Amino acid sequence: MKNFITKNALAAFVVAAILSVSSANAAEFALPVSIDQVGKLKFLVSSENNSPLFVVIYDEDNNQISRESLSAKKLFNFSNLNDGLYKMVILDSRKNIIKSKTFNILTETRRDLIAIQ
Repeated sequence: MKNFITKNALAAFVVAAILSVSSANAAEFALPVSIDQVGKLKFLVSSENNSPLFVVIYDEDNNQISRESLSAKKLFNFSNLNDGLYKMVILDSRKNIIKSKTFNILTETRRDLIAIQ
């Protein structure tokens, strides 16, 4: 009986250890990363994570046009990009997607009628 209890206690300990490791890996996918627009063609990407992250920019045909590492904060200026649909993806070191944002760059021409007296 004592041997049975010891084996069950050991099994429970192993299961608890596996669950805690699984929880740690799941928390990695919920890293505090933010993508905030700070101007007409600028995004500020911030991370509170100490492990390496990467910011990858794709065009509408899913071609990678930029890849940069991210430490804590980085301002991305997209004023040099042509009109079109783009996607910013934040990846961890294992290439898991942490966060993504799709954005559209569109040049508009306005015409106004102004009466002069």
